[in-house]
Amino acid sequence: INNHQLGLAKQLHEGLLFYCTYSVLPGLLQLIDLPTLKCYLPGQPEKFSAFLDKVFGLEE
Repeated sequence: INNHQLGLAKQLHEGLLFYCTYSVLPGLLQLIDLPTLKCYLPGQPEKFSAFLDKVFGLEE
């Protein structure tokens, strides 16, 4: 099993968050430019539930 949290952090690092280990955190906090981060757009759970309804034949 690989570290799914690290994998997710690496993917979200594309402008959505900063990540590091605790040993370099003080230095990172001094260097980061928070305004460069993008807002994380909310999901659309209704699309997933509609997909599941279709897969399981629950559509009306």
